[in-house]
Amino acid sequence: MDIHKPKPSHSWREFLSEIGVVVLGILIALTLEEGLRTVHDNHTAREAREAVNDEIRQNLSFMGGRLATQACIEHRLDEIGDILQASGEGPLSRPPRWVGQPSLWFLADRRWQAATGSGRVSLLDGGEQGRLGVFYVIAARFNDAENREQAAWAQLRALETWKGALGPAARIHFAAALQEARYELWDTRILIGESFRQADALGIKDYKPQAQMSGDAIPHAICLPITTSREDALKMLSRDGTPPWGQPK
Repeated sequence: MDIHKPKPSHSWREFLSEIGVVVLGILIALTLEEGLRTVHDNHTAREAREAVNDEIRQNLSFMGGRLATQACIEHRLDEIGDILQASGEGPLSRPPRWVGQPSLWFLADRRWQAATGSGRVSLLDGGEQGRLGVFYVIAARFNDAENREQAAWAQLRALETWKGALGPAARIHFAAALQEARYELWDTRILIGESFRQADALGIKDYKPQAQMSGDAIPHAICLPITTSREDALKMLSRDGTPPWGQPK
């Protein structure tokens, strides 16, 4: 078998031509590699955006469900305020038979955490990253506000079984719980409004308010009349007459 040794260039022109071919090949390879990387990054960014946007749509639907019950919450707080005002430090003038509580709407962030943890969010432009980050900061604050709100309503529900006069200490206690519930109602309303604004800036608009969470029954506990007996309330809040987990006292 004949082995042909590479022939040396006979002139600088041939040498530079050979170098040019090599450089051109390298540039083409690098360009193709960069193009493939760009296509891959764009695909990855699109997948991350779609996953996070779907999660945001779900959260917005839950926030819409919360807004649908705001009037019930405000009305119940006014009723409790009137009862405390009329009772003073004495016995409850009109003991509530059913206080209830606002429904819980757990806002998710798993997809956002997965996208940030894997670095896929860094493939989005800075403005989009910022708006997404703000939305999830608001979502976290909304969850915290709901938890504080539930704690305040747990105190207010004690009015259902209160016996005898309130006295100064109990009256102050219930008044403080009422004010905490009023504040958290206001806070959640502001947070929902800002969430909708951020979603609009992100172009996320195709979502529908969710009337209930999976497993919940309609009507919401907070929307039942304050004169409803606990027995009747539990029946109305269940699908088959047997509440799956009941209602807190």
